[in-house]
Amino acid sequence: MKIISYNINGIRSSLNKGLEKFIESTGADIWCFQEVRAKVEITEKLLYPNQLTFFDGESNKNIFSSFYAYFNCAEKAGYAGTMILTRHKPDRVIYGFDDGEKDSEGRTLTLFFEKSKFALVNAYIPNGNSRLDFKMEYISKLNKYLSRLVNDYSVAVCGDFNIAHNEIDLTNPRECRNKSVFLPIERKAFDDLLKIGFIDCFRHLYPEKIEYSWRSYRAITNESQTEWTGRSFWKYRIDYFLLHNKGNVNLIDCQILQTPISDHLPVLLTIEIKN
Repeated sequence: MKIISYNINGIRSSLNKGLEKFIESTGADIWCFQEVRAKVEITEKLLYPNQLTFFDGESNKNIFSSFYAYFNCAEKAGYAGTMILTRHKPDRVIYGFDDGEKDSEGRTLTLFFEKSKFALVNAYIPNGNSRLDFKMEYISKLNKYLSRLVNDYSVAVCGDFNIAHNEIDLTNPRECRNKSVFLPIERKAFDDLLKIGFIDCFRHLYPEKIEYSWRSYRAITNESQTEWTGRSFWKYRIDYFLLHNKGNVNLIDCQILQTPISDHLPVLLTIEIKN
């Protein structure tokens, strides 16, 4: 099974930059998107613009028609939101943390596959530049939620964590010591997720490999430069797949894919699930 996590920085922008062709070219089974930045009805119209009704005859299908689609979009237009496209229909879907609180920013979406006892969590952790307290509160709730899930399932959690875990995960650790993305409190919160029993799939497979999943749009247009200076060219690995395995999941690979569609890069997880 191939699962891709991708902060697309807006569904409208990403579609205009070739997201549909990119999805078609990868052949992935499941796509977990963050920062959809559109309400459900708008997102559906963008994904299925040419679908006709039964009375109009045969529908004009596109690549998105081959997936089951699940949306957890923010109440605020043009903000946050998560979405999952999957070729395998889940047995159950949870929006938010299943704790009675409304997920008004659409930050968490979970699919459950009961036969294989596997749960997939798509999480968009808040940026802490202006709301650090909210970010830490969200991570604390995520920790408690995942701690419950791992009692019964093998769990993969993916998304934009907005945290560079270790110095190897960003280009400028010294300058970022007091910046949200690399604050000690954020890195400790990431450590606490790992203490539940999760592994960082990319770092587990490639302990010393230096790759990043976010770079500024200015950096994208200057990829030929061999030495990047200035804040606008800083790069981070802040998009992750974490895995808690109860023995029924074989981790095969985890890669960061290259594409100019967003300021983030997609992360591809390849696993084998034993039923």
